[in-house]
Amino acid sequence: MADAEDAVQNAFVRVFKAEKPDPDKLLTYLYQATRWAALDHIRSHSRRKSREEFAHVAMDTRSWFESSLESDERERQIQEALKSLPEEQREVLVMKIWGGLTFKQIAEIIGASPNTTASRYRYALEALRSNLNPEMLHEQC
Repeated sequence: MADAEDAVQNAFVRVFKAEKPDPDKLLTYLYQATRWAALDHIRSHSRRKSREEFAHVAMDTRSWFESSLESDERERQIQEALKSLPEEQREVLVMKIWGGLTFKQIAEIIGASPNTTASRYRYALEALRSNLNPEMLHEQC
């Protein structure tokens, strides 16, 4: 959670330092800045993790909260299904579902056409449907 907060904070700093974008495109610009900040953070995290693994530093991955085994298994399966998606499909899916963006807005952020963006979303949903059983999808939503 702290990583996400750091990425969003970095995005706001970028927006603040940048020239004033067109007010009609402010949301798109903010999402784009957040995307760049998140990608920067992921790259930085990846480099740090590689260094830690090389130095044999153990990471504590224990959860703070315990949940039921069934819920843990369902969450693990969903996470694995999401991870199995190609990055461009996963990115569009997250922006559409959790970000509430339109295909046009997503297209502007990632530099693709709205039709390509819609196709990536559709392919992501199809892949998730084939990898997860319907009961699991309904229980999670």
